[in-house]
Amino acid sequence: MKLFSSHETLQMIISILLNYLEELNGIKSSDENQFAYGEKTAYTECLELIQLWEKAHVNGLDFNIEERYPL
Repeated sequence: MKLFSSHETLQMIISILLNYLEELNGIKSSDENQFAYGEKTAYTECLELIQLWEKAHVNGLDFNIEERYPL
């Protein structure tokens, strides 16, 4: 198994979470599928934490997450 640097790992996590959020973008709190809304909320919170990383803006997180993926 190949090991990745912390930088590479964070880049992969960012990419995966953004892909998941794109899939869930239309989900709203009032929707019947509350599990999907919970997923969307969790992914958004994870990205907001990663956005505190000093290199987040040069790794694809140079936008307001909740504006792009409103909860």
